[in-house]
Amino acid sequence: MLVVIRGKGKLIKTIIQVTVLACGFLLLGACGGDPEPGVVVDGQRLAVVDMHLHAGRWEWTPPRFKERITERIPRGFKWVGEYLTNTWLSGEGIIGHLDSGGVSAGGVFALYSPHTTGNAPNAWVAEQIAVDPSRLFGFASIRVDQWNVDSREQLAAFEDALVNLDNMIGVKLAHAHQQFRFDDQRYYEIYEIAGRLGKPIYLHTATSPNPGTRIEPPYTSPAYLEQAIRLYPDTIFILGHAGWDSYRRKLTYVDACIDLAQRYPNVYMEPGALGAKRAAEVLPDFIGRIKKAGVAHKLIYGSDGPQFPGYIGSHLEAFVAAMQAAGYTVDEMRMILADNFSRVFNLPKFEL
Repeated sequence: MLVVIRGKGKLIKTIIQVTVLACGFLLLGACGGDPEPGVVVDGQRLAVVDMHLHAGRWEWTPPRFKERITERIPRGFKWVGEYLTNTWLSGEGIIGHLDSGGVSAGGVFALYSPHTTGNAPNAWVAEQIAVDPSRLFGFASIRVDQWNVDSREQLAAFEDALVNLDNMIGVKLAHAHQQFRFDDQRYYEIYEIAGRLGKPIYLHTATSPNPGTRIEPPYTSPAYLEQAIRLYPDTIFILGHAGWDSYRRKLTYVDACIDLAQRYPNVYMEPGALGAKRAAEVLPDFIGRIKKAGVAHKLIYGSDGPQFPGYIGSHLEAFVAAMQAAGYTVDEMRMILADNFSRVFNLPKFEL
């Protein structure tokens, strides 16, 4: 149907709006249906849990990060970024991404990085995971940008979120984004609270290409975490991105992560973004190092999604293909893709 609107400018704007919205809906429903959950390996269908997912809203996103997350949108269509962000990074949107990727469940991160990647408040994330608490699990975070002024208030709010918000199973920290050092003892009470409450901590390690993110070793190298790891043996530390240096596209800190995971029972790793195109050249090397070190039982799968339609599925496909090429057993893959998550977070195993 053709709708004619008086005025050339209005007509062009309407055509653009209809075209972009139509493309968005086509992308959301691409391929005519969702695949069966899980992945098939040697005739066995394995469940998948993606522990590393982001939620958020456009209005909580700093200007420079808005530019980054709309890089894939053609010039002249950037205005649709707000609609897409608020749709795809909601609880309902994340469930849609999981379904299209064949993923059974996922961890959804709260975040307080007002100067880099933006905020996703604890209470709001709790509302998003309530969409389907059997499939979405929350990771609370804490605001640290005015720590010398309001640390007591922030610690109290953080503990309250972990205790009183439903389905908050862990903690999310991103030192490079939140701009505080791994070895700064002023923040160690965060680790103490997490350990006391039995909430494993996910920590972003290595660098990020996101604007405003710190790239110096005290903010990125897991070696600077070792003191805290020793001081808080009851706290589980999950080294996010497993040391993948995304800014330089190198495996700069991977061996340090593996070393800590081998030496400390309370240290695990997560490979978010290593299945992305940006890491395609280093993924086989990473998978090989994990296999050689014998730490499959210490790796918890995550993608760093949703990012864009199809990302969760393509990340999983690349990661599984790399494990198969490296000769991983079905049991090793089952551990990495779902069972390690269930064990570390004390949840029932996900069955298909």
